[in-house]
Amino acid sequence: MPVQTLSPINVSQRINAVREVLHNADTPSGCAAVLITSAVNIRWLTGFTGSAGMVLVSAHPEAPSYLITDGRYIAQAEQQLQIGNSPVEVVEKRSAKEQLQFVVSKLMESNESAGNICLGIESHDVSVEMLQQLEGEMESHSATHKKFTWNAIQEVFIDLRRKKSSAELERITLAASIADQALHSVLHLLLPGISEEQFCLHLDYAMRELGAQDVSFPSIVAFGENSALPHHRPSRKVLNEDEVVVVDFGALVDGYHSDMTRSFISTKGSTSRGKELMARFDAVKLACEEGGKLVAPGVLAASIDTRCREVLAQAGLENELNHGVGHGVGLLIHEAPWINPRSLDVLCENDVVTVEPGAYRMGLGGVRVEDLFIVTSAGHVNISRSPKTPYSTLNV
Repeated sequence: MPVQTLSPINVSQRINAVREVLHNADTPSGCAAVLITSAVNIRWLTGFTGSAGMVLVSAHPEAPSYLITDGRYIAQAEQQLQIGNSPVEVVEKRSAKEQLQFVVSKLMESNESAGNICLGIESHDVSVEMLQQLEGEMESHSATHKKFTWNAIQEVFIDLRRKKSSAELERITLAASIADQALHSVLHLLLPGISEEQFCLHLDYAMRELGAQDVSFPSIVAFGENSALPHHRPSRKVLNEDEVVVVDFGALVDGYHSDMTRSFISTKGSTSRGKELMARFDAVKLACEEGGKLVAPGVLAASIDTRCREVLAQAGLENELNHGVGHGVGLLIHEAPWINPRSLDVLCENDVVTVEPGAYRMGLGGVRVEDLFIVTSAGHVNISRSPKTPYSTLNV
């Protein structure tokens, strides 16, 4: 397959966006700088995709920001930051100790007065050991015995990453298209006797062949009773008649994910079991469609979850959905906003979200149907184009 040329992701204003949020009254204040250590936020902020490094952003709007990495990644970092038009300076430090020493030296430079020095950190990513190392470096560099304090700042990036740029949406849309094409290309293999593992291998290979960098997550292929396990991993179980097939998968394009689930039933519904499975499929499909209709700016995410459960309740399946019905998708397969009964998130334009209700009964099986939506000013665009039909080639 020819490689599709993607628009570059311009990150030039993202440092300023971080500073603006940090200075908002609702976020931690008083930090001299923030230290970004998680790979996903470093990538979002600078465009750098290496596996080792950290970014130091001063709270002062005129101060430089630094990407600190080792010699393996200097050329890559300079190239990627140039492509993304990032204002961050690349600094080479060979070891983690040297990198932290550099961070502390810059903190000391920006805080010449007496008092505490506060650093914003991603507390979900920074280990206790790393905090102790920072404190040790601070003590060794400080003649005035300044106290080192920190504030958690990961919520800043969670909120900022939600609103996707046009270039980010381009990647997610392409990933969804690749997933659609891949499923279509392998459905003819979904016949009695094929195993979950075999079908999964064909599906994953098809996504790669169509241009995906990787799969979004380990693909879920579940037959029969296994389909009652929402996160089942493919096994050697083979497909039989009168069974449900659940396929939950996605493609990865330049770091951005897609996510879609389709369910199929290996029967025409002539048996009592087949008829029951078909009724469950119809209810879950309708729940997905009704929930999807609500996707729009200003909508409370929890209301989408509520609507899906209402539809399932009408079919007597209200107790068979054991997870939230959606989540955001981007550089992470699961990110804000969250669509579940407890969510306080409100959908915004350029959010990318799933709607994925299901109904699961041990001993019988489960059904899940999932679409991926871009929230637009007019409502939404559904970028999961695969038909929601219960029939694979087994039935036609």
